[in-house]
Amino acid sequence: MDLHALIRSEAPLAEQQRALTEPVVTALVDHGLHRMLLPERHGGLELGLPEWSREIQNLSCSDASTGWTVMTTTISSSLAWFLPVAAADEIFGDPRALIAGTAAPIGRGEPADGGYRVSGRWGWGSAVQHSQWVIGGSLTPDGPRLAVYPRSDVTIHDTWYVSGLRATGSHEFSVTDAFVPAGRTALPGVTAPGTNGPLPRFPFFCFLAAGVASVSLGVARRAIDEIVALAVEKTPQHASKRLADQTGVQIDVALMEARLSAARAFLADELSAAWELAVAGSEVPDAVKGRLRLACTFASAEATEVTQKAFALGGGTSVFESSALQRCLRDAHVANQHTIVSRRLLETYSMVRFGLGPDTARF
Repeated sequence: MDLHALIRSEAPLAEQQRALTEPVVTALVDHGLHRMLLPERHGGLELGLPEWSREIQNLSCSDASTGWTVMTTTISSSLAWFLPVAAADEIFGDPRALIAGTAAPIGRGEPADGGYRVSGRWGWGSAVQHSQWVIGGSLTPDGPRLAVYPRSDVTIHDTWYVSGLRATGSHEFSVTDAFVPAGRTALPGVTAPGTNGPLPRFPFFCFLAAGVASVSLGVARRAIDEIVALAVEKTPQHASKRLADQTGVQIDVALMEARLSAARAFLADELSAAWELAVAGSEVPDAVKGRLRLACTFASAEATEVTQKAFALGGGTSVFESSALQRCLRDAHVANQHTIVSRRLLETYSMVRFGLGPDTARF
């Protein structure tokens, strides 16, 4: 079966079990999608971020939870660029190994012989239950660091009862007094990368924001496709014409398509501009980072509004579990709640433009 057909057919069951189904996880690994951003030395494709964004959009069009899972696991796998080569070989030597986790420095790490002893509990652990290695950001006496634990050290807590992105399995997880060798810790943007390439030079928060925005854009693409398919079939109650024959619906669909296309183009342009600087070995300046973060926030917000409009046009049909439109609505709103695409970034961007000197550390 075609990958995207498989993803769509398995989506209802994945929703019910709040995790991707094993056939989908196996197919994603078989297609090497978890290794899109890995260095070639670890069997990765070293895909550029503009191409990666398009892939995430396509997967999210088939199912948002699948796109989100691939987005987060590929971002986690980018740690391979930062770790010492020996540690990266240990973690990524198995071509089928998945890595997931949370970068937020919530854990606490105390120095131990050759590494750290870490305890902590993190949220938003998308796909941790499918992974062989797990990332948890921790505060240590020498600063915040990302630490990588074998899955056997990690306890997953069944907390993911949510409205959207249900199949991402983004449960809380914890470790207790887990030993982490120093070589399995790093801090992107601070510690020198173990492997050189453009990805270590790319701003991490821009990277994450582009991923979230790409999921949102894929969901909106699916929502438009669903309402178009419904409109040519449905004649609403007490109406004499199909939805597709109604002038208001025709105008709404055209505007939805235009808004989505504009948002996609803005993100594509700004992501490409920043990526080209990283490929050239240049630092990405705040002005470029600011426009990229603006494009990400705009894309996520526009995608959510377009999805909401598609849901509304579907009328009563949209509310049933059999309709993909209700899942698109829930998924779009949950993705848009992520702090990385918060409307607060609009203020920060304008403050940079006005020369008001905002804190851009999280750009």
